[in-house]
Amino acid sequence: MARKFGARLSVLHAAERSDEKVELFHQAFSELGREEVDIYWCEGPTPAAALVDAAASEYFDLLIAGALEQPNDFRNFTGGVARELLQLAPCDVLLLPNPQEEAPEVQSACLMIEAHQPRWRAAREAIKALGPASISILAADSPFAHAREAALGHEEDGSIMDEMAEAMEAITAEIDFRSVQSNTGFTLCDIVQDMAPDFLLVEAEWRNRRRYLPPHLDWLNQVIPARLFLLGKPPRDE
Repeated sequence: MARKFGARLSVLHAAERSDEKVELFHQAFSELGREEVDIYWCEGPTPAAALVDAAASEYFDLLIAGALEQPNDFRNFTGGVARELLQLAPCDVLLLPNPQEEAPEVQSACLMIEAHQPRWRAAREAIKALGPASISILAADSPFAHAREAALGHEEDGSIMDEMAEAMEAITAEIDFRSVQSNTGFTLCDIVQDMAPDFLLVEAEWRNRRRYLPPHLDWLNQVIPARLFLLGKPPRDE
């Protein structure tokens, strides 16, 4: 990921420093062709709190972490530390349910949005950098969302979707758009698991120093069906 984005790579470790750990880190990253890696030793009331504080103090752009709580044949459940990072990390977050040593070949990416209030512009540059051969766009919809928009007097505006489609077509011509009706959102989870995209991208919203997923996508706090690229940074005044 650091190579794709032309970024400096650092390691955050929520524990005390030891010479043995330093050697292990340098050996591991040397095998990946990264001889120079900055290591930050973070301590706090909890591992997640230590990592969040370090990410904030060092102004990191992207925090990458493993996300699997326990092996499961059907779903990848989000671990407790990963769940806190998902909600509180003050930068973009990439959660890996099944970390691998080999760099993934990015053939497909899936962008999930809310049908009536789509947030997607922060994901555009990330998708462009990943360079997928195909992009799937899943728009979460529900009867409740329709009723809410009608009650607020909002008319359907297709210009946002047209703008999004045009931006994605500039990356690849292979675009698949689907509107998915679901009362709980877990239908989307099943669809993504069947699609098995290389990356799943979601743009979230910040309120009261916390990241909030779009409606009907909050199940990502419990289950991660693919590599999850969560975008959306807090406002500068936070």
